[in-house]
Amino acid sequence: MSQQAPQSPSGAVVLGYRWLAALFAALVVIQAFLGTRGVFADPDLITMHEMLANAMFLMIVAQTVLSWMLYFRKAISAAEVGINAALVLLTSAQIGLGYSSRGDSFVTTVSLHIPLGVLLMGITCVVATMAWRVQLPSGVTGTSATS
Repeated sequence: MSQQAPQSPSGAVVLGYRWLAALFAALVVIQAFLGTRGVFADPDLITMHEMLANAMFLMIVAQTVLSWMLYFRKAISAAEVGINAALVLLTSAQIGLGYSSRGDSFVTTVSLHIPLGVLLMGITCVVATMAWRVQLPSGVTGTSATS
C-alpha cells in the first residue's frame, strides 16, 4: 500500500466545522437562559434544557470528528483538536452534573454546574472564532476568513 499525501480540506468539512462551532456556542448561551428560567419561572424549561444538552453532546462529538479530519489534512493544529476533545469531556461532565442535580445535593451540584457552564461558554466562543479562521481550499466558493 502506498501512502498518499494529505489532501487539502474539502469545503464541506470546513464549512460544517465552522457552522457547528458557531451553533454550539450559540446553544450554550441558550442553555443558560433555559436553565435559569427553568429554575426560577417555568419548570418545563428544565426538560427542554435537558433534551438540548443531549443533542449538544452529539453535536460536539461531530464537531470533534470534523476537527480531526481538518487536522489530518493539515488545516488546523493539534491544539485545536485537543480543545475540541476537551469540550466533549466538559460537555459530558456538565450533563452528568445536570442529571445529579435532581437529588438532595441540588445546591452543591448547581454550584459546580453554573461555573462549568461559564467555562464552556468561553471555550466554545474561542473555538468558534478559531473555526472561522480556517482557510477554505482554493476554488471552493463560500465565506472566506479573509474577506
